[in-house]
Amino acid sequence: MALPLDAKRRARIAAARRAGVIFIHVPKNAGMAVSQALYGMQIKHASARYFAMLAPSEWKRLPTFAVLRDPVDRFRSAYRYARAGGGSDNRVSPVFAERYRAFGGIDDALDHVEAARSPYGVDHIFRPQCWYLTDRRGAIAVDHLALIERVGDLLDTLSITPAGPLRHVNRTEGSDPVLTPGQADRVRRIYADDLELFDQVARSDGLARLRGD
Repeated sequence: MALPLDAKRRARIAAARRAGVIFIHVPKNAGMAVSQALYGMQIKHASARYFAMLAPSEWKRLPTFAVLRDPVDRFRSAYRYARAGGGSDNRVSPVFAERYRAFGGIDDALDHVEAARSPYGVDHIFRPQCWYLTDRRGAIAVDHLALIERVGDLLDTLSITPAGPLRHVNRTEGSDPVLTPGQADRVRRIYADDLELFDQVARSDGLARLRGD
């Protein structure tokens, strides 16, 4: 499906061009902080497929990267965010907000994710990390991956100087919930592909170069 190059999309492409790098914002992975530091603006939750379609020349020319997070930690953060209806700088989609506030516990959220027939059946915060990072064939389409605690090191490796400091944004009140061992195993099963990719990057000391020269 062709996407119109409206003013907001043109601004995001221009920001990536100025920064010299395309960042794929995977939700609940410090993406708003990275986006603000890199570009001075938010690029939203756009997949690798979206950028490749919207800006093919930039996609081929610029290095691309994303941040990964342990699937269990990410789910805990997503659940807290869902129950709160969002954070200080962004909100859960109105399509899901009421349902998420009514979750009676972790199992309700897991049931919701498992029942979804496609990634569009859940809010961005519950979609698999790999969904944002793959091409149409399901192969990882970004050049570099970093675990959440190694973002600064990756930017140094790419010789990218952020437009501003990396600061925590979109704060959610409260603390992340504690999962039972069974619930944690259930998360790992649901997000098995994410876990495999996370472990791969973790074995590379938190930084992985997957594509590019």
